[in-house]
Amino acid sequence: MRPVFSSWRGRWSRVALLSGVCLGAPLLSSCRCGSSSQEASASGPAVYDIPAITEGIWSEGFLREGWVDEGWSERELKPPGPARLRMDKMGGWMLHKKGLQGEFGGLALRYRAPSDFGDFLEVRLETEGETLFPRVKVNASHVARRDGDWVQLFIPLEQLNPQRAEFSSVVLRAYKKVGGDWVEIDQLGLTAPGGMTPASGTTSASQELQASATPSGAVVEPMDLAYDNGLLPGWEDRGWAEHELEGAAPAKLRLHKLGGWSLSKKELGTDYGGLTLRYRAPKSFGDFLEVRLDSEGETLFHRVRVSDAHVVARDGDWTQVFIPMSELNPRKEAFTQLVLRAYKPVGSDWVEISQLGLARLADRATPTPPRPPPAVAQAGSPPRPPPSSSTPAPTPAVTGGGVRSSFGGSSGFGNAKGSHVVVDCTAPGHRISPLIYGIAFSNLRELKESHQWELGATARRWGGNPTSRYNWKIGNVWNTANDWYFRNVVLGTRPDYTADSFLQANLQHGLQSALTVPLIGWVAKDATSTSFPRSLFGPQQKMDPDVPEAGNGLTSSGEALPPPVPTQTSVEAPPAFINEWVRSLREKDKKRGRSVQMYILDNEPMLWNTTHRDVHPEPVTYDELLERTIAYGTAVRQADPDAVIAGPAEWGWTNYFHSAADVAPGGGKRDIKAHGNLPLLPWYLKKLREHEQQTGTRILDVVDVHFYPQGEGMGMEERGATDADTSARRIRSVRALWDPTYRDESWIDDNVELIPRLKRWIAEYYPKRGISIGEYNFGATTHMSGGLAQAEALGRFAEQGITSAFMYTYPPRNSPTFWAFRAFRNFDGQGGRFLDQYVPSRFDRPADARTTSLFASRDESGEHMVAVALNLDADTSRTTQVEFKGCGNVESVRVFGYRGGSAGFTQLQTFQTSGNTVQLALPSWSMSVLDLKLAR
Repeated sequence: MRPVFSSWRGRWSRVALLSGVCLGAPLLSSCRCGSSSQEASASGPAVYDIPAITEGIWSEGFLREGWVDEGWSERELKPPGPARLRMDKMGGWMLHKKGLQGEFGGLALRYRAPSDFGDFLEVRLETEGETLFPRVKVNASHVARRDGDWVQLFIPLEQLNPQRAEFSSVVLRAYKKVGGDWVEIDQLGLTAPGGMTPASGTTSASQELQASATPSGAVVEPMDLAYDNGLLPGWEDRGWAEHELEGAAPAKLRLHKLGGWSLSKKELGTDYGGLTLRYRAPKSFGDFLEVRLDSEGETLFHRVRVSDAHVVARDGDWTQVFIPMSELNPRKEAFTQLVLRAYKPVGSDWVEISQLGLARLADRATPTPPRPPPAVAQAGSPPRPPPSSSTPAPTPAVTGGGVRSSFGGSSGFGNAKGSHVVVDCTAPGHRISPLIYGIAFSNLRELKESHQWELGATARRWGGNPTSRYNWKIGNVWNTANDWYFRNVVLGTRPDYTADSFLQANLQHGLQSALTVPLIGWVAKDATSTSFPRSLFGPQQKMDPDVPEAGNGLTSSGEALPPPVPTQTSVEAPPAFINEWVRSLREKDKKRGRSVQMYILDNEPMLWNTTHRDVHPEPVTYDELLERTIAYGTAVRQADPDAVIAGPAEWGWTNYFHSAADVAPGGGKRDIKAHGNLPLLPWYLKKLREHEQQTGTRILDVVDVHFYPQGEGMGMEERGATDADTSARRIRSVRALWDPTYRDESWIDDNVELIPRLKRWIAEYYPKRGISIGEYNFGATTHMSGGLAQAEALGRFAEQGITSAFMYTYPPRNSPTFWAFRAFRNFDGQGGRFLDQYVPSRFDRPADARTTSLFASRDESGEHMVAVALNLDADTSRTTQVEFKGCGNVESVRVFGYRGGSAGFTQLQTFQTSGNTVQLALPSWSMSVLDLKLAR
């Protein structure tokens, strides 16, 4: 389990912005991060002037004096025309000049490329030394103007060279696969200092923003504010400019004489989207602010000059800016301070700051648009274009936060890559367990949020590290273990909340319950004790900021302190303690109905010697796991003979094979050798089968394991990197659940094939056991990559026929991951859902199955089918012909689509039907749901 109690600190919780600025405002049209440079607004793009070119590189068909062509792509440089390059196969062009000197504002580039390339250009600088320069992907924020097919770009030097290091080369390349058509460049050079400014007589981006009656785009969502009309807890004021912080009001600073302000906080993470700042300054100051991070070490962070490119909203004199971490901290170095200063002389008038802190960009919540009429096409009828649309719309591109523009335009069948998939009703299917759509209980969000009941989840799991130490007799206490200073605490935000409250809430909302029961032998004795108190152990590496008596059990040098006696925090909880709990639940069930559908035998026992080392410091062995499983499992079975019992709830790859004693320092894998070199899970199953054969008591019904994708940047819940590489790996990581050919792209470096592997072990060592993925999470839940990974996982759980699965914990409201659940559980807002019988499907080409998925279901009659189609490719739209073999002809169909954002699924018309086929447009990075009536 990943820490649950740390969320209590609020570092990653959503924080409401309290100032007057409207955070529903969009990114400026000049700063639509990541949006397509081929895409123009309905009212026409803004037009900008750029500084004059002072160091020409290429123009009028000639390389300028001193520049040398060192490119590697196929190219033609024939005067007097433009340079022509083929940039397929990730091609590029490098231009070099020795002794390059001068102050530059940025790189100017005028180019023309095929419209189907979309965004594809990456620009960077190079040097003959060891400096590594940022790679800047060109997007709409760099577009100064358009002239027919030609696009004028300006890439600020502060993005290309934030440290102002010496450079000698300019490099252009394609950062994604494009076709072999020519890309033409007729101007390339370095400009005088300065940035883009609205051209005379045109509407500036900020004016467009203020004139917009229905803004849409990105919002700033805080993660850890330092100042919000007052200094927030944990942050320290270290500013050096004259300033005033009085009451609940904006900070006032005098930034003349290059003054500045610094705010410090220890133990900051590195996984933030960027820095947000809301300020008001005299107009005469112009652009003057510089922002950077700092640390107590020797790391030098980039100094970023705030410009119009960073503005996300204006409200009168107030300006809200967002500076991405890719500019401030591209290497994700540790930092402890936020620093802002004037980078040029300004007057002594006050600069006011109402908000400053760490945040991210997320899609703006917008009202759900009215649904169009049902899109039911008769057999053989052509696709119906939307009103006033005569040409296919360009494929929408990704926007900040992985949110894409909505489905729309005509069908676009002629422009997308084609594929064919067969939904085979003649092949054997199986019943889908309703428990695969499970989520986890979150104690500190339980009484604050209601959207967990809107997901369409079918079950909730009471689990995680603290449940190993839950005392059902007291009812409302457990121990937070090493997640939070080994403290006994009240488990919820209200003292009367207990496990019974959890079960009652599930009954009230029609969800089934999976309940973790402790096997560790110790539970919390009260709501106040702590295992490593200062009074007994002295000051430690970290002390609870809210309860200074509670330490983390490590010395200042990071060494583990010897654990106390377990009675410091706990009382014994033998099997009889659990038997009594289960009997009390069944007694209450006589009035309310069955409250527990599955009992889980504790949580990640092979991590007890670290997670719960205060009461179980010794690593668990093969034999201890079996002994505790039989003793406590028997106690559950005796109290509830009809119980479904799951175990061993192990955390991941290592402990599918080895005990904690095997992998502990000095363990030398002696434990597995002593047990015939049989991996832990197969041995566990073998012994429990032998126990049932010898005693007639069935201990285990379901094999329960946890699954967390490994690898850099994957993250957890809302956290996780969202760059192109990590996003693609996150989506691919789902293959470790089911695909025997997929080799895990992390330290595991093996073919995990988790569910098929478990099926083989069960078949050989203890047949007819179910499979539960008791915890899983793919990270980046507010990003489209996290949403697609979740949707793909739900489809695979259905396909693989497992018993249950429980996401840890549950996604934010209206996030892409929220809508991934709704794709299967309520796609139309009226209860439309994936049905109960799984129908196999297959793509004609294996390559298509790597980038597209389709999961199909039907009801008992076979006349109603629901399918979920996913385009997992970030760059390529697809036209997919879905053939329903042996299912009957398509009588009617509704199609719903989702590409990101908070509004959810929209009913579409971009499809056509004929007989037993549906031809469907699948935009890049999208979820689509087909709701069909069939005539058999």
